[in-house]
Amino acid sequence: MKQIITYLSAIVLTFSAYGQSTLAVNCYNSDTPFNSFSIDDNVIEYNLCGLQPSFYVAVIDPSNCTAWGTNYNGANPTHAFGNLNEGTCRPRVEYFFVFDAGDSLQLAGMLNMLQQIPSGHSLIIYTPISYSYSVVNAVNSNLIDELEDRWDPAIIQGNDIMILYGEQGNAGSYVEEITQNVGQVSFSKMICNPPLSVNKEVIENKLFVKQDGTTFTLNPDLQIDNLQIIDAMGKEVPFVKTENTIQLQTGISAGVYVFQATASGKIYRSRQLISF
Repeated sequence: MKQIITYLSAIVLTFSAYGQSTLAVNCYNSDTPFNSFSIDDNVIEYNLCGLQPSFYVAVIDPSNCTAWGTNYNGANPTHAFGNLNEGTCRPRVEYFFVFDAGDSLQLAGMLNMLQQIPSGHSLIIYTPISYSYSVVNAVNSNLIDELEDRWDPAIIQGNDIMILYGEQGNAGSYVEEITQNVGQVSFSKMICNPPLSVNKEVIENKLFVKQDGTTFTLNPDLQIDNLQIIDAMGKEVPFVKTENTIQLQTGISAGVYVFQATASGKIYRSRQLISF
């Protein structure tokens, strides 16, 4: 089949490829798969990891609007925070981090995680199966201090089902949703609107100078030092890079892929329609 690549301009990219997305979180005081969070109506993670009261923590990278994955089977080795669901909940990478609210070591890991999140990343914490301030404060008061520094102490000290949101490094972004009377609370927020550092001329000159099936030759003039390929679901597409050559996985489906590269300290993004 004929290979076709269409390169869109930076103006189109700004509004269609990397515009804002809608984050939605649902938190229930029960074991239900509706305990979940989604981005643009695509469920990213759902359900619970046991019935013990726990903190469920998710982090969204604004550069591609995807959630951090857990350390599992060699994937995401830098995301090992001593969380409950590190390979012990479901046999796959999960896109939230679960910390038992009564385990001092896990809560210490959660505190460590909160302090390591890069600036600009969106942070979500929600508490299904009830939250007890007195228990957490007795087990790890340092974590309580950290939460109270970010969110309203009156909320943190309550015994509510709660959803906490904030953008790391942005003190004015921290907001809360709680409920005392019913067993469910929801939250939504527009996220992922990073400033684009895009050179329009370079985008129009293409990130790639040659394509042969699923093999691409990078534009040598850019001196690209890092490249990500994201599919329409926001997941990274694996590839092999050998010098200036990119080889995508065999059997990749036709569709819309976002190529994001860094070169000389700038970020270049190109929305490319590929058919094989």
